[in-house]
Amino acid sequence: MDRLTEWFYEAFPDLKGNRAVESFIQKSEHRQLIERYLTNPDEHRQEQLDQAFKAHYFDMRFTSYLSTSLYFQSINYDKRARRFEDRNVLTLDQSIGDGEGTTHKDQLVNQHERHHEEGGQGLESYIQDVRLLEAYRILTIKQQQIMDLAYVHQWSDTEIAKKMGVSQQAVSKNHRKALEKMKYILAKGDG
Repeated sequence: MDRLTEWFYEAFPDLKGNRAVESFIQKSEHRQLIERYLTNPDEHRQEQLDQAFKAHYFDMRFTSYLSTSLYFQSINYDKRARRFEDRNVLTLDQSIGDGEGTTHKDQLVNQHERHHEEGGQGLESYIQDVRLLEAYRILTIKQQQIMDLAYVHQWSDTEIAKKMGVSQQAVSKNHRKALEKMKYILAKGDG
């Protein structure tokens, strides 16, 4: 704490710890007013100091108000945007109701994607067990693509995610769901 600040708090001990006063003291133009008042206190200098503090305090409150207002406006904007998106879902983005979050868009067949430009061989051509092949064919197109890239081309989930333009977590989830679905179908066939 510098000498001027100590001198100010000696004159006004009840203001110590007040954040508004502390920020007021830090500005050089206010320090000059404080120094003039403390050196030679009179009514005119006190009035100048009071006016400067009132303006500073108003600026602080106004800035705080704007910040808070913008914060809540951004939250409300996000809520409205989300509500609009939920109410106006594109037909292809709607869930097909399979409980896995699969959309109509995921079901579209793209022959180039299906054969993966890398030799055209998918996992389907390597499966010899009839029941396993049936289980594989029940998977969604997206799940089949993930299985093909993971097991035929030996790609990591991260590489698959980059190729498909989705997150690595989405690939991991679809991969796990595909394996669970195939396991369930195979187990059901044993019973």
